[in-house]
Amino acid sequence: MTEISPHSGIIKQNIHYFPVRVYYEDTDIGGVVYYANYLKFMERARSEMLRCLGIDQKRMLDYNNAEDVGFVVKSAMVDFNGSAEFGDSLVVESKIVKMGGASVIFNQTIKRDENILVIAEIKVAAVGENGKPKKLPASLRHKFE
Repeated sequence: MTEISPHSGIIKQNIHYFPVRVYYEDTDIGGVVYYANYLKFMERARSEMLRCLGIDQKRMLDYNNAEDVGFVVKSAMVDFNGSAEFGDSLVVESKIVKMGGASVIFNQTIKRDENILVIAEIKVAAVGENGKPKKLPASLRHKFE
């Protein structure tokens, strides 16, 4: 099982909570977070959610086991409701809402305090070493449930 660090966030009632601090590098000249960086925050949160579930993505990318898969974003629907600024403390909330044969859909929100800044639905596809879609292994489905 992968070691969970305090930096990985926590899972409570099927929702993963991942803290993010906005650094200067995340912002434009006005100190406001550049829109594409919210996608990076959500990517980190999904990766840490998998770590909390005991899924070792790095090991799976070696494709030494028949069940190993990689994950790629297939689609992203993002609604920007507000903006974060340099120094803000944010929380990315991630929840798996649907599993298909070779895909997983996440609902993710980014909040500052109780203010929802970003809402997204991210569809992630499982792929084999050849980059083509691959059925989600039963072991991963079990962990996702």
